[in-house]
Amino acid sequence: MSNINFLSKTNQVVSELFELAYRVPIGEFKQHCFELIARHLGIDSGVWITRTEQQVRFYEEDSFTFNLPDGFMEDYHHLSTVSQQVQQVFGVMLGNLDKTCDILDIVPKQEWLGSDMYKLYCQKYDLHHSLMTISVNPQSQVMNIITFARHDAEHSFSEHDKLCKEFLVPNMIEALRINILSAFIPLPNAMLAHRAVLDGYGNIIEAEEPFIAVLEQANLIINNKVQIDVSHGDESFSVSSLQFRVTNYSGLRFVEVQTTPLEELLGQRKLEIGHWLAKGKSNKEIGNHLGISEATVKNHLKQIFRILDVSSRQQAISYFHQQLKS
Repeated sequence: MSNINFLSKTNQVVSELFELAYRVPIGEFKQHCFELIARHLGIDSGVWITRTEQQVRFYEEDSFTFNLPDGFMEDYHHLSTVSQQVQQVFGVMLGNLDKTCDILDIVPKQEWLGSDMYKLYCQKYDLHHSLMTISVNPQSQVMNIITFARHDAEHSFSEHDKLCKEFLVPNMIEALRINILSAFIPLPNAMLAHRAVLDGYGNIIEAEEPFIAVLEQANLIINNKVQIDVSHGDESFSVSSLQFRVTNYSGLRFVEVQTTPLEELLGQRKLEIGHWLAKGKSNKEIGNHLGISEATVKNHLKQIFRILDVSSRQQAISYFHQQLKS
């Protein structure tokens, strides 16, 4: 491939990356990124991990995987030699930040083909060739680990492929940052909240300034780390009289802290309905308890769903159940 074609191809991918950043929801961005790169660069699978912790093994909940089966990220944990070799490769990459390496740049070919990491792990998933890049933000210490893989043993990565990936990675990370910031723009019907994106360990990747201010006032941030458990994701809960909602997007935790008291947000009548809803009562039963018609209860529930930005009765029950516990 000529240098002109190489530049044209990579510039086209970069342009499309940033278009995706503004257009695609945060929960779909990495998937769309890899689909784009697969079309242009002929990769078969990949991994993208965004987190701060460097001394913790890789887990499913930390990671986005592309065209790889469930359980892939943790499959090596029970193989001690493989786990040790993964950590050795990771250590080498940490010493070569922002540099794209083929596994054969790190381990001689014959040694690699005879290693447990290849025979017991990579070969199992047809990961015959891979390009790895690690980038760490010097201010926030947020780490992005991005791997491209090919499954055809005869289709290795070229030097042009390596240069292309090395050029793409910082653009992928910046496009992700823009995509995250775009997610902070609230939908018209969303509850009044301040927003942040964290890794699974509570480290802040991006956050609105009011989010940080509210949590600092409640002593819930230490050294850029939120002192609440966000490891599970997809839940609502209260801490220090603040109401949080967490959504897990392939390792990224989108966190909202409610800024308006629930009483003010909903009003007394809707709070009463929420109270009975959390106790598993039907619309008819709620109406009987409150002395209002079933149709009125249904209308209140529609408004509750809109205000809380939930789409189902089950989500609303979960929300009010957390309120009753707090």
